[in-house]
Amino acid sequence: KALLLLKKKRYQEQLLDKTENQISNLERMVQDIEFTQIEMKVIEGLKIGNECLNKMHQVMSIEEVERIIGETQDAVEYQRQIDELLAGSLTEEDEDAILEELNAITQEQMELPEVPSEPLPEKIP
Repeated sequence: KALLLLKKKRYQEQLLDKTENQISNLERMVQDIEFTQIEMKVIEGLKIGNECLNKMHQVMSIEEVERIIGETQDAVEYQRQIDELLAGSLTEEDEDAILEELNAITQEQMELPEVPSEPLPEKIP
């Protein structure tokens, strides 16, 4: 009877080992499938991105981009020239008038609100 029980125990241990190996194999397969699905999503994303880039390249040529960049540089240069003209257009008389106006503004008596004469309440911790 003991021999039969030992054989049964041995058989169940072997069966348990086989089952654990099969479960381990199944887990690896599931991980591989999940990883492959992720890879497929990445490849699909790359494919869509490539199609979008190709469409954008069809819409905008290098010449068009160069033209836009050139126009932008021209506009920046034109704005710089305007800024220089405006900055240099003030004469000494204008600057004197501006300084006088600033002095007049700073010398004006401003009406300030009255300060309360009551002592401040003490802060209770």
